[in-house]
Amino acid sequence: MPELIVTSRYLKSGSAKNLANYVKYIATREGAVATSENNGNTQATQKQQDFITKMLQDIPDVVKLAEYSEYVQSPTQRNATALITRALDENAERIVERENYIGYLANRPGAVKYGSHALFSFDNTPIDLNAVANEIANHKGTVWTHVVALRRDNAQRMGYDTLETWRELVKRQIPNIAKAQKIDMKNLRWYAAFHDKETNPHVHIVVYSTNEREGYLTNQGIEQIRSSFANDIYQDELHHLYARQTEVRNQLKQESAELMKEIAKSFSDGDANEELCNLVLRLQQQLNEAKGKKVYGYLNADTKKTVDDIFKLLAGHPSIEKMYKLWCEMEQLKHDVYSSAKITPLPLIDNPQFKSVKNMIIKAVLDMNMPAPNPYSIPLNDDSDLDDNLSDDVFDWNDEDAVEVKMDSFNVYMKWSDEYKRAYKLYYKKDATDDEKEESVALLRSEAEKGNLLAIHDLGKVYADDKEKSFAYYKQALDGFLELEPTSGKMQSYLQYRIGKMYCYGLGTEQNYEESFEWFLKSAVAGNRFAQFSLANQYYYGNGVEKDVEQALRWYMQATEQELPYAAYAVAQMYANGEAVVQNDETAQQYYAQALDGFLKLEKSDRADGNLLYKLGRMYRYGLGTNEDIPKAMDYFMRAAKYGNTNAKRIVAVEQLSGEHIPRDVKKAVETLMELAENGDNVASYRLGKLYLFGAEGVERDVELGKQWLTKSAEDGNEYAQELLDNMEQRENAVFASSIFGLFVNLSRMIEDDYSRNSKKLHKQVDSKLQRMMQRRKQELGIKDDHEMLMQ
Repeated sequence: MPELIVTSRYLKSGSAKNLANYVKYIATREGAVATSENNGNTQATQKQQDFITKMLQDIPDVVKLAEYSEYVQSPTQRNATALITRALDENAERIVERENYIGYLANRPGAVKYGSHALFSFDNTPIDLNAVANEIANHKGTVWTHVVALRRDNAQRMGYDTLETWRELVKRQIPNIAKAQKIDMKNLRWYAAFHDKETNPHVHIVVYSTNEREGYLTNQGIEQIRSSFANDIYQDELHHLYARQTEVRNQLKQESAELMKEIAKSFSDGDANEELCNLVLRLQQQLNEAKGKKVYGYLNADTKKTVDDIFKLLAGHPSIEKMYKLWCEMEQLKHDVYSSAKITPLPLIDNPQFKSVKNMIIKAVLDMNMPAPNPYSIPLNDDSDLDDNLSDDVFDWNDEDAVEVKMDSFNVYMKWSDEYKRAYKLYYKKDATDDEKEESVALLRSEAEKGNLLAIHDLGKVYADDKEKSFAYYKQALDGFLELEPTSGKMQSYLQYRIGKMYCYGLGTEQNYEESFEWFLKSAVAGNRFAQFSLANQYYYGNGVEKDVEQALRWYMQATEQELPYAAYAVAQMYANGEAVVQNDETAQQYYAQALDGFLKLEKSDRADGNLLYKLGRMYRYGLGTNEDIPKAMDYFMRAAKYGNTNAKRIVAVEQLSGEHIPRDVKKAVETLMELAENGDNVASYRLGKLYLFGAEGVERDVELGKQWLTKSAEDGNEYAQELLDNMEQRENAVFASSIFGLFVNLSRMIEDDYSRNSKKLHKQVDSKLQRMMQRRKQELGIKDDHEMLMQ
């Protein structure tokens, strides 16, 4: 028996004559026999039985109600009354004329008033009952009605026993109803009324569009509305359902892993499924001969049939059959919440939710044509880290903010003087001339000689190629920062951040993540956005503190709220990858867009460094927060490469190898990759290894040289290089076997991923509901949340 009943119909103009006799019953409640403790369990009266017989003839859908099943099993007066009341409530729009329907909803016995009547809508504005009734009666378009009902015991258990909880439920679901009915929200009009019936509390919702030609409701749309209400009301129980399903799935995964090992062993022993092998070889030949796009929808009938035959064989494997059976069982359990109907599961090959398997099969077979992954390919996420080597970590201050202290007969101070401002602007100026660069260094030296620690620090950066000289400048700056910090007043949090940064990167001292963490924490709590970002990085990577992505996200969010674009970029990546949050591409894109806006402002103010330019390149390359723009992305990558950004130089080199987006220059590309690899970039050495291992146009194959570069990459910590080395001897003989094996693995993962998406969605809904409850409780107790306390 379903726990939730959702009925959706359209409101007719006028009423059918054979239903007119019910109007009096609705208005006066005649026909419902009063029940008491004494007579409620006695047999239904003859009048009730006759009424129900007539009602079944006129409203056949009554047999679908739970109350009808209970009446059939036990035809008592109480059950007869419950059935009659429920049936007429849910079919009121069939009985009452359209112009009277609104009045019925607003004033029906049992309707809970929201002011002078029961009708409510989105805001608290009083509703003119007569005006609404006339408006709906004269509306020339379609008007839909939805009735959402719970049994009394379920309503009380789930907390839906008050007008306010039902009103909030309807307000949350209105956007979903609009979407299901194909109505633009700006045109949507709706009204609702809650009826607190003894047996089945329920709400009536009237929906229509001001655009009389807009909107329609299909069976699929009705199903979407039912599912949406069920997920909202029963989200906690569905969450437990997913948890139980996860336990079963984990056991199944263990069993599937053993089956997959058997499949792999059968290939290596030469005992592979002969029919499947022949089909894969046939599809490989058909795809090689095919013209145009090589996706399922563009293939000819014979090739599609081969793909379908492969899919059928995959779907018939015991591991896949068990996995899909579990998926279908979960779908039925979810459906049971709001329907008593049993789902007839489609064969896996016909299930539209898994139609992408066909293109997965095609891709796997196409990949068999290549001896290895394309050495020119660029991964979607080519970020090596979320580094915080920021060029915009400046403090907006004036001469009154200067801080001075005496150190060993030498006065040092921090001052944003005119000379230092000019030196800073020239040093970071985009496309600065040689004369301007010389002037910036001369100004920094002059300021350093006067004791300005900002200039002394920057000279450490200027002489980065001279490690001894650079270290000396940085050490002098760090010693000065430490002396100034205790009495630096409003500059204290900024100084704490600068000190933390020097310990973090080993500037003028040994690298010490524990020490940098303590300095960043002091500064972050005081509100410094750069320290908040740096602290988040240490939590994210586990540097100097136990790795904690939840804490990382918290501090990234703090810095994002202070409009630090690097932090918004980091938050976007965490949403894109589902780290500490439910994976959400839409939210990730919002944060990427925020980061992009900030990065472009920094670029416009001539404060762009290689890191920022590289990130801009990625965002335009992959459409992160903006539309994909390859030419613009390549321009940013090449500019970032000139600044020495490792990731950008690698990408430019790979693009030079392929010549797809920039002029081809194999010699220059190989030189760049070798330079990066020799400096410890294990991604560059990995790419070089693959390049020589498999050869390419303009690069002669050299297996031994390829192994050397892969070995260097593995020694520098690249696990993929080590994996390639470990499996190299078996790889060439196993390409065919692994391709077919991959089909099984990928199909299993697709079914598992559907669990994960639904589970994460439920987690998010449950978490949101819990957060709302906690927030209300805190407000009632006068407790401020962590965010408010931190910002005060």
